[in-house]
Amino acid sequence: MAERFDSLFGWLDEQEAIQVLHSPTANLPNPGLQYVAATRLGAASSPESLNALLAASAWRGHGINERLTRRKALEALGRRPDPRSVARVVEALGSSDAGAVVSAANSLSRLWAAGQTMDPHQLTEALVGALHGPGTQQRAVIQCLTRLELHGARTAVEGCINHPDRLLDGAARAYLVRQGGPGTLLQPVLSRLQDPEAGQRRTAVIDLGLAGQPEHLAAVVHTPTSMPLRALTAFSLARRALANGHPPAPVATLLDELCHDDPRRLQLIGQPEPTDNTPAGWIRLLLQRDENCQYSAAAGILQLSGTSQVAILEQLHHHHSSDYGGHYMLMRLVGLGGHHGRSAWLKQGLEQTAPQYRKSRIAAAVAMGELALTDHRDALQALQDVSQEEQLRWAAAMGLALLQGQAQASLALRARALG
Repeated sequence: MAERFDSLFGWLDEQEAIQVLHSPTANLPNPGLQYVAATRLGAASSPESLNALLAASAWRGHGINERLTRRKALEALGRRPDPRSVARVVEALGSSDAGAVVSAANSLSRLWAAGQTMDPHQLTEALVGALHGPGTQQRAVIQCLTRLELHGARTAVEGCINHPDRLLDGAARAYLVRQGGPGTLLQPVLSRLQDPEAGQRRTAVIDLGLAGQPEHLAAVVHTPTSMPLRALTAFSLARRALANGHPPAPVATLLDELCHDDPRRLQLIGQPEPTDNTPAGWIRLLLQRDENCQYSAAAGILQLSGTSQVAILEQLHHHHSSDYGGHYMLMRLVGLGGHHGRSAWLKQGLEQTAPQYRKSRIAAAVAMGELALTDHRDALQALQDVSQEEQLRWAAAMGLALLQGQAQASLALRARALG
């Protein structure tokens, strides 16, 4: 999501960003400043900044900078709830630029979630009209149809079932099941949770969230993809499970397991191993882009002696803590490995407020409970009380429950708080 760039682009003043968007590309020292400015204005709130984004999201030409700036402006409009934002992104669904259509479809989903009034018939017609072109475009369009729960696209979407592009096939299956189709349609999607290709696993997790079938919560929790991605689907499925009358304690147990994120509990694929049994070798495996390799490394590290674990953690902390994935794994390994001597790192992790470190804060909150760090009780309570982030609130409540020895006894109560 674009919010992760807010702190990175905070150096660009709002008025300067508006001026950059209104300037001819030839007058700028770096044309790339325009799409940075568009992203920056997604976090603004003034009428002037919205007008600048509306202008930038109109057709700008075929040049790469013009196309990228338009895409970023359309993406930013998803953060600016306004009838004019809705009109512009709907208009962009008819673009010949697939990237612009993807940005428009994603922004429509965000604007709908923010409560913007939309005409279902108009939206369905515009989205079905965009159901062509590359798989990335069609997948984004079907996802939007699913999120907005638009019912008039069934025939068009059915044509994507068994498409050679499995990403498109999965999105179509999720839409049809969400519309009341048989749950058996999801069998190919469920099988992709164990696909050797990381991208297939990730999109399967997303598709299961969109399909909205609570019985797949456990399968999602145990899939070797990133915890934040699994959490987006898992919390959505958990709310549906509770709304459907499922017992709250088992639902909460799965969310706790998600936040514990113990790699030894995941359905790992194969046995990835480090190229050499040294701290550097383990860390190289831990920092791979494929989460199955990351979690396999974490599971392997937890099997080593305490001394060997500490050597790896020290190297990870000193040389790779600026890597967001590495920092998250550091937090989890401290908690899961019982490394009380490194608990100061958890306090540092909990204090990280940049969006990129959100998952590290979740991991740190849970680890504080695992290590019984009672001196951090107030910090966890504050997070539970005031955080706007559902997953972080859950982790803080879980950490507090662990500190109080009430992790099991509080399951049902914590689950009901999801409502």
